[in-house]
Amino acid sequence: MGSRPPRKPASSISIGDLAAQITDPVTDRMILSTYASRFTINTMRRAYRLFGGDLTLFLVFGEIAQYNIARALRALNFQDTPEPAHWKELMRTLQQQKVAPCNALSISEATGIPRETVRRKVKELEERGWLYREGARSLTLSPAAVEQLSATDGEIMEDFRETARVIRLLEDAFASQEKQRGSRRENVGGAAEPGPGRAAKP
Repeated sequence: MGSRPPRKPASSISIGDLAAQITDPVTDRMILSTYASRFTINTMRRAYRLFGGDLTLFLVFGEIAQYNIARALRALNFQDTPEPAHWKELMRTLQQQKVAPCNALSISEATGIPRETVRRKVKELEERGWLYREGARSLTLSPAAVEQLSATDGEIMEDFRETARVIRLLEDAFASQEKQRGSRRENVGGAAEPGPGRAAKP
């Protein structure tokens, strides 16, 4: 006889009740990761509209953009809190960094998308005028692609900053809550009656 399927939880279940049903409760991390995914979901919604529902095309485009620009940013060796003069030097250096082209094979390996599918998506991006291709191993975004995406840049950055702000507040709140729990546990432990063979403190 097969095991009975789990009962469907009520739609009004609280986060605390949900966490209590998990073998290893991870309520804090669950809340943080869920809120962090808000930014990802919002970005995917925008991409879905911009790329006509083709999220594979968006992923290929994103990989090319990341490869073109991210390597140049890594080369700048950003510091956590650089001095204003150093920031000016970083920005000047950034203007001189070369765009790093990529190829269909590297995109396929990074994403797991079949190489032939990547090639088809690259061709579609070319047809949109969003991509420059020099042979099979040199793919870079075109100015038209950057202009197309710039319309949503402000919205994306504002969403990112707001998501980061709330996550920081939640982390501080969870840390404070855990500290209070630790203090209560210490107080309870200190007030416990001495066990057998243990003398009470005078």
